[in-house]
Amino acid sequence: MPHFETVRLYIQQNRETELVRFKRGELDLINNLGPDQYDQLAGEIPGAVRDMGASLDAEVLFFNQVETAPLPPHKRAWFRSSAFRHAISESINRADICRLVYRGHAIPAGGPVSPVNRFWVNPGVRPHAYSPDAALKRLAAGGFRFDGSVLHDDSGNPVEFSVITNSGNKAREKMAVMLQQDLRRLRIRMNLVTLDFPSLIERITRTFRYEACLLGLTNIEIDPNGQMNLWLSSASNHQWNPNQAKPQTEWEAEIDRLMLAQASAATSRQRKASFDRVQEIVSREAPFITWFTETPWPPWRLKSATCHPYPYVPRCIGTSRCWRSS
Repeated sequence: MPHFETVRLYIQQNRETELVRFKRGELDLINNLGPDQYDQLAGEIPGAVRDMGASLDAEVLFFNQVETAPLPPHKRAWFRSSAFRHAISESINRADICRLVYRGHAIPAGGPVSPVNRFWVNPGVRPHAYSPDAALKRLAAGGFRFDGSVLHDDSGNPVEFSVITNSGNKAREKMAVMLQQDLRRLRIRMNLVTLDFPSLIERITRTFRYEACLLGLTNIEIDPNGQMNLWLSSASNHQWNPNQAKPQTEWEAEIDRLMLAQASAATSRQRKASFDRVQEIVSREAPFITWFTETPWPPWRLKSATCHPYPYVPRCIGTSRCWRSS
């Protein structure tokens, strides 16, 4: 029976090099592809790629809510307002981003739990509907108003903020441009700042010198216990406001209670009820503005083995006939 004696793993500097080596036959498997590379390979080697539907990963936007962050007080007030965050979410045309940036290889998301995670996802949580009019009404109810062609808060400050993201990620840069266009309809000015990845991580985890961040959320496990470091207010990866000594909002305190309850519940039904409630709170408060869930596109070229794309990490796996210890 055919089998592999060895498996070699290569870490490439960029996607372009990885793709060139794959087309030359120097690589047999690639874990994931972007939409441009997927369409390129689909045209050149049609049998090598397959869109398998939604993955566990999502793209999210979050605002800096850290109390000690070097932010002007009026901006901190915006970012800590659920009405402001919800209005920003309603202004995003997720369908256009999926169609134009990801070429249809993504689906609008209601939250950071992917629909492919069928047991744990709350089916009642839907993506915030695209509605600039509803966003404007929500902002007006919060004291924001137009003054000429600019949106101002109730103290007269023009609404403007910057979004950081990692440089070299073409899809995120395109998304940011579309977000700028969407926010322009609300008369909000958004500036884009691209940083190398180590600098970006330092800003969102140590110095907190940022206003908003556009980043990917990678889920390794389907079980909520694998996300404790994200949802607990005391956790280091509670990205919008990490390492809180005690919850700074009532809704974060409720999420803490629910996550601990599901972790200790006796039955899966009880656990799911708690985690469903967590997803409802996240949708209502919008600490993460989730845009969409990507679809995985793992290409392979293996003649002697069966390879199955997979929505989890790693996205390419072989059958027992494919992998055998020597």
